[in-house]
Amino acid sequence: MQEKKETIGQVGEIFDFYERLKFSQGICQKEDTETIKKMIVGCIKIVKTNTDDDLTGIDYYAYLRGGRKIAIDAKRRDKGASKYWKNGHPELALEIWSAIPTEYNKGKTGWTLDESKQTELVLFTFEDIKICYLISFQLLRIAFIKYYPIWKNKYFLPKPQNSGKWKSQCIFIPITEIFNAIQDIQKSEIA
Repeated sequence: MQEKKETIGQVGEIFDFYERLKFSQGICQKEDTETIKKMIVGCIKIVKTNTDDDLTGIDYYAYLRGGRKIAIDAKRRDKGASKYWKNGHPELALEIWSAIPTEYNKGKTGWTLDESKQTELVLFTFEDIKICYLISFQLLRIAFIKYYPIWKNKYFLPKPQNSGKWKSQCIFIPITEIFNAIQDIQKSEIA
C-alpha cells in the first residue's frame, strides 16, 4: 500500500524539501514576483535565488532603483489550510524547530527564531485567499520570542512535520495576533 501524502498545513504530514521547492517555482514564482514588485515601492526587478540561497531561507532578491538588494523569504500555505483558521483570520505557520533535537543530533532552530537568518522580509501567501502579507523578518522574530510563551498555551501546536529524515515543528498564529505583537514590540521606554 502506498503511503498517503498530506498537504502542507496538515498535522503530522510527511514532506520533502525538493518537492516543496518545485512547488514554489512555476506559477507560484510568477505570482510571488508580481506580488513583491507591486508591494515594494521602487522595486525594478525580482530575481529568484538558486537552491543554495533557497536553503538559507532566501527565495527572492528584490532590487530597488538605487541599487539596494532586499532578501525575501516566501511562505505559501496550500489549499485547505483555511479550514483550520479560527474566526476566519489567516494563520501564519511560525517555525519553532527546523530539525527537532534528538539523541543523535543537536537540532536546528526554526526559521522564525534564527538570529543568523539574512532574510529581511517574509512574504506570506495562501492558496485559499487572495490576501498576502509582507512582514519584516526581524520584527516578526522579536515578536515571536516575546509572545511564544503565551501563544504556545493559547494556539494549536500540531504534531511535528516529518521529512522522513528529521522532524520540524510550527505553531499557527492568527495574523491579528502577530500584528498586535509587532506593534507592541516597536515601542518601549527609554532606558
